[in-house]
Amino acid sequence: MSERYDLPDGVGNSRAWVRTLLVWGLPLAAWAAVIIGWFLFAGGDPSTPDPAPPEPPPAPAVGPEVAEQAQAVQEEEAPEQPPATQDYDFRGAVADAGLPNEALCKTGILVDPVTRKVLWAKNADRAVPIASMSKMMTMLLTEEAIAAGRVSLDTPIKVTDAAYEIGGSQVWLDPRETFPLGELVKTIAIKSANDSAYLVAEYLGGGDVAVFVKAMNDRAQALGMKNTRFYDAHGLGDGKGHHNLSSAHDLILLAERLIQYPDVMRLASTRMDAFRDGKMQLRNSNNLVFNRVAGVDGLKTGFTDESGFCVTVTCLRGGRRLIGCVTGFKTSKQRDAFCKALLDWGYAR
Repeated sequence: MSERYDLPDGVGNSRAWVRTLLVWGLPLAAWAAVIIGWFLFAGGDPSTPDPAPPEPPPAPAVGPEVAEQAQAVQEEEAPEQPPATQDYDFRGAVADAGLPNEALCKTGILVDPVTRKVLWAKNADRAVPIASMSKMMTMLLTEEAIAAGRVSLDTPIKVTDAAYEIGGSQVWLDPRETFPLGELVKTIAIKSANDSAYLVAEYLGGGDVAVFVKAMNDRAQALGMKNTRFYDAHGLGDGKGHHNLSSAHDLILLAERLIQYPDVMRLASTRMDAFRDGKMQLRNSNNLVFNRVAGVDGLKTGFTDESGFCVTVTCLRGGRRLIGCVTGFKTSKQRDAFCKALLDWGYAR
């Protein structure tokens, strides 16, 4: 009688696994070796492209606050770019509109800043003396300094001896006086005060007007004013025979940048205001504003013997903006009559 011995647990299973491996595993391994060897030595088909990489998993959804933060970081890291300025299209511009006093105009232009079309032009790129229209650049640099936080309308500015000595149109600043910057800007925009323009330029130039005048020329170049040269901040001349020069076309480029400042336009369209706590009345030097020609809301007049009577005029009628500039008239009445007729003609087109 034979004895049966119980095998330890798992021994029978182990034998079965070995048997299975011998029967099936070895042939499979042999076939695998053949296939691998064929790919290694034969190289397969070289024209067969590599399999495409798997698609990346979709980005997790983010809430609006996270997206806004990412956008803010992007904007912060990106360098700030100045807005592109599209120049004006002279095609189709009228050279002779047959208007009264048109022949008396030395240079001029009338544009639609939205369509960028020149409606009328006469020697528009000729550089000529521009007198107090120079103050448009003085005001622009002042507004940009305020916007940058370097100064404010409340910044006190003490009158200097040099400002006191400036003549022409003025508010008779006295070295014993100190005014907020905003009050000085008001006298420049409304009264065309040369002494105030000099004082502001001197202050923003760190005590040196030449520094400010250089900034005026740098800004003109940045704006694309190709026929412009500044020698002073007010337009009277630098005392050495030099007078500020620009073209009607260039002054349009300056004007359209300046009208973006509401404070400037508010002052430029003000007919009367007070200075020195009401002790002095300021009358707008722009008769087109003072006499309320329809829609005229600025911008700056000028006169010297060299420039004749000139003006850069802004007008808004029925939601449409036109900007013009004319120079070289013998009298202010001729200039103003022509501007009124030119605006009427422009809005009829």
